[in-house]
Amino acid sequence: MTLKRKNLIILFIIIISILIVFLAPFGYHIDLGPGPNTITAILWDYSTEYNFRYFVVLRYYLEFYIFRIVILYAIIRFLWEKLSRKWLIILGIIGELIPLILSIPASLMLNSDGENLTPIIISIPILLAFVIVVAFIYPKLYRESER
Repeated sequence: MTLKRKNLIILFIIIISILIVFLAPFGYHIDLGPGPNTITAILWDYSTEYNFRYFVVLRYYLEFYIFRIVILYAIIRFLWEKLSRKWLIILGIIGELIPLILSIPASLMLNSDGENLTPIIISIPILLAFVIVVAFIYPKLYRESER
């Protein structure tokens, strides 16, 4: 049994999607308190104070990255033709706005020492750029694979 070209394209896009969701940075943390600013992905973060740290985000920032998993699911549904291009792009935009929308009100909360509990997170739209590329390029690849 051989894989059709369409199935190989879908498999390739899913693998790239998983790598981007978990390894590409999703935000720049601006720490208003005593901590350093960091660049953060789901599996790692980097700051000039700590250098690279792994799996920290998995423990502390679930609310900021969980929607990236939803976008991954949306990409898969789009590839299976169960989600429209418009909704895929809308979900990509929402996914990039969620860290900022959640972090600005949370950054106003202070602990007993008067320090901010949560940093402000500015999104790095790598996943959104990938979603837009998939939304516009995949239908063309799909039509070519049917020939």
